[in-house]
Amino acid sequence: MSRPEPAIERLGHLPALAFGRVVAVVEAAAFWGSILLPLGYLVALALDGPVIVIGALIGANVACLLVGHRHQPRIDAGVLALVTSETAREGDR
Repeated sequence: MSRPEPAIERLGHLPALAFGRVVAVVEAAAFWGSILLPLGYLVALALDGPVIVIGALIGANVACLLVGHRHQPRIDAGVLALVTSETAREGDR
C-alpha cells in the first residue's frame, strides 16, 4: 500500500507546474500571433508603412512561429461531432 505524499512535498512541485502552465500560455499566444500577424502586413502595406515597420512585423512573425510551433489547439468534441454530422448529412443529399 502506497503512502500519500505529504502536503509539503506536493508544494515542491508547484513551481514546476506553474512554469509549465506559463510556457503553455506563451506558446498558445505565439501560435495565434503567428496566424494574426500577417494581417498587420496588409495594413502596413495599405497605409504605406515604413520598411522598418514591415520588417519588424516579419521578425515578430518569425519569432511567433519559432515559439508557438509546438502548440496544438484543442478541438471541442461537441463542435467536432456537429461538423462531422453536418458533413455526413450534406454527403447524403
